[in-house]
Amino acid sequence: MVRKNISQLRDSRFVLAETDLAAQIGQALQEELGASRRATKTVMRWAGVSDTTARAWLQGRASPSGVHLLALAAHSHLVMIVLLKLTGHEGLEIGLRLQEIEEGLLQTLDQVRAMMKPIESGI
Repeated sequence: MVRKNISQLRDSRFVLAETDLAAQIGQALQEELGASRRATKTVMRWAGVSDTTARAWLQGRASPSGVHLLALAAHSHLVMIVLLKLTGHEGLEIGLRLQEIEEGLLQTLDQVRAMMKPIESGI
C-alpha cells in the first residue's frame, strides 16, 4: 500500500530540524578542534570545503550533508557520536570509546617501556 501523506512516511524518532543538526555538529567540532583559525583549516582539509563553509559548520550556522558529513564523521569521533545518537544507535558509541581507550593504553605502555630501557641496561 502506498502512503498518502508525508506524515505517514516520517518516523518521529528521526525528525530533526536542520538547525538542530547544525548546532550539534558545530558543538562537536568545536569541542574537538576549538574555534580557532586552525580548526577552520582542519575542517576545510577534512571535507574539502571553503573557509566560509567550514566556519559556518563550526559555528553551527549550517550543517554538512552527504559526503561532507561522512568525511567529518570519518575524521571526528565526536561527529560520529552525534550521528549515532541522532539515528538511535547510541549503544554503538562504546565501540568508539573502546578504540580511544585502547590507543591511550598502547601509548602509555610504549612510554613505560621507553622509561624501562635505561633501567634494564643498568644505567
